[in-house]
Amino acid sequence: MYGTTWKDLGRTQPHVSWQMLRSLRHRPPGRARSGDRRETFDAALEQSEQLLTAASMVGVQARPLLVFYGLAQAGRAIAAAAADAHG
Repeated sequence: MYGTTWKDLGRTQPHVSWQMLRSLRHRPPGRARSGDRRETFDAALEQSEQLLTAASMVGVQARPLLVFYGLAQAGRAIAAAAADAHG
């Protein structure tokens, strides 16, 4: 839009970040490698991306709701990959 600034040089661009996160679906981390946890991880990661992308395209009145649910789904993906409380 305005070109690259000094502040942007040390930052990963959002589309690159999502590409890196999507690549996790090929080989999910932690306990999300198989079964129900894998299904939850995949679905939550997809929904998180969709909701946060939608949030960037709507007005300020609707944005907080989409960001909240997008982050909730990201947390769900993290929880699916996490070890149990004793691990």
